[in-house]
Amino acid sequence: MSSKPSRPSSVATAVPPTIKPPCKIDNKAIISDKAMLVGSYTISIGPNAVLHPFAKIDATQAPVTIGEYCIICERATVGGGSQGHAVVIGGHTVVETGAIVEASTIGKGSTVGAFARLGPASELGQFCKVTPLCHLEKGTIVPDFSVIMDQNSSRIDLTAVGREDIQSLKLKGQEMHVDTLRRLIPSNIAKWI
Repeated sequence: MSSKPSRPSSVATAVPPTIKPPCKIDNKAIISDKAMLVGSYTISIGPNAVLHPFAKIDATQAPVTIGEYCIICERATVGGGSQGHAVVIGGHTVVETGAIVEASTIGKGSTVGAFARLGPASELGQFCKVTPLCHLEKGTIVPDFSVIMDQNSSRIDLTAVGREDIQSLKLKGQEMHVDTLRRLIPSNIAKWI
């Protein structure tokens, strides 16, 4: 009688289940399967908001609210700031690649440049632009229509001040951008609900 050599046995290690944060996600939002939502506080995501792959929403310290038509790009992090300071991102806002937003509020129509950092409890007004690699310190308050450049220099964007036609064109452009991303990014909202 011949004996067969025993097969090597492998034991799979148990992977701990992922705990989903409490989420309120509009069914028109576009959330990549590879986006990361973490924390024990509520994450609210508005209609037509876009979370690219590897975008991170961190609600470990406080709730995070993302408005309509917001775009959170790859490797950007929103939230995770100081305890008790909720993060509210206004509608039609873009957080570009690698940016870290711990700010309390960002007004509608604003842009946070690539690898920029907004410190905890800082406030960014409406239609503002933070250029790439800029840092706003904790508690900084930036007025509407500001452009923040390196070494904390800034200016007011006079093109958009008081020009509702320019402001509405900017918002319309953002909506068109989201419509394009809807065709490019497969959404998996069910993963978080």
